[in-house]
Amino acid sequence: MSNTEESSDRPVDEQNKSHAGHLRSNSYDRAVSGEHSKINDSIVENPSPKCDKKLSEIKQIDNDIYIIKWIEFNHERVPILLQNVNGPCPLLAIANILLLRQRIRLNPNAGAISTEHVIAMIAEYILQIDTTKLSADDRANYEQNVADALSILPKLQTGLNINLKFNGVDKFEYTRECIVFDLLGIQLFHGWVIDPQNNELQKIVNTNGSSYNQLVEKMIRQKQSNNEELARESLLIEQFLDENRSQLTHYGILQLHETMRDNQLAVFFRNNHFSTIWKNNKQLLLLVSDEGFANHTSIVFETLTDIDNDSSFTDGYGQKWQKPVPVDVSRDHDLAIAIHNEERSQHHEASIQQQQQQQQQQHYHPQQQRYAEEYYCEQSSGKYKKKHRRRSHDEDRDSSCILS
Repeated sequence: MSNTEESSDRPVDEQNKSHAGHLRSNSYDRAVSGEHSKINDSIVENPSPKCDKKLSEIKQIDNDIYIIKWIEFNHERVPILLQNVNGPCPLLAIANILLLRQRIRLNPNAGAISTEHVIAMIAEYILQIDTTKLSADDRANYEQNVADALSILPKLQTGLNINLKFNGVDKFEYTRECIVFDLLGIQLFHGWVIDPQNNELQKIVNTNGSSYNQLVEKMIRQKQSNNEELARESLLIEQFLDENRSQLTHYGILQLHETMRDNQLAVFFRNNHFSTIWKNNKQLLLLVSDEGFANHTSIVFETLTDIDNDSSFTDGYGQKWQKPVPVDVSRDHDLAIAIHNEERSQHHEASIQQQQQQQQQQHYHPQQQRYAEEYYCEQSSGKYKKKHRRRSHDEDRDSSCILS
């Protein structure tokens, strides 16, 4: 993947849209997308004093600690951050994408990092966008967007105000918080999409808006209506929300496959939780960021295949993880004892045979003893026949076999 593709997962046409209440010019979009910026080639290892000053002006940051896990990803050794409790934490998902892209880097010997340091590195990455090509008005607008993003960064620890829409996996109601994803070039996805074949529900949703908040308000408003049609619409909405509590539909998974590019990293929103999603070789993979897997270096992703959570673990290359076969220590111990006893018995028998041979050899003349091993007798037609055995390497090679 090229640097441009890697730094901006949001489609160009989506980046160039104007959102109500958030003015963005075309030149600003080009600056963010990388056409006139240096952010594509920027790598942040330590926050600068400028960034520390900016952070000191915003609200207090909870100094939590994230465990660092080093993994193999796309033939590189890279770190990811783990969380010790279940929670929304979009900060974790965003930071892990930047780490996997190697846009922010950690000390190779690091084992943990504070929330404050993570936020400082993300802020530094945002501040590295080159605005020299922007007009004065666009630069002022950009600086305001950066200020908004920096004030939002601490909120990423606990969650974001996200209102998804049911008509597309990349459809969300635009809010102030979305500017963080735009500035970082990270796309946000979900999988709670209504199947177009459900014509009746589609019509209900599209009549009064397609967002989650609008649908819930419509359900509550029409639930006690005397109008039979309105009451029925409320019932259908309630059934849809109840049957899809996982906030994932079969059609949503199909749309994710169609919408995401191969090797694309993005943030996936589901059940008020933000995770890192990666599409690799037609697979949808969710980054395993639970601290309980800190010591399982070969477990990196979890497949997203259906709405029933029938998933499997993979490594950092998307290859299915195989559970190691447990070793039966007691069985190995018993086998070792049996082999040892058998070897000792064989050694004992060999010793006895050797002693018997030595006793027999003492009855021979020294010269006879020399040739005792070379001849044997067999009786044939009432006569004894002596047959020479094959001589060893150390004996006279010119000697011929003697038959008598």
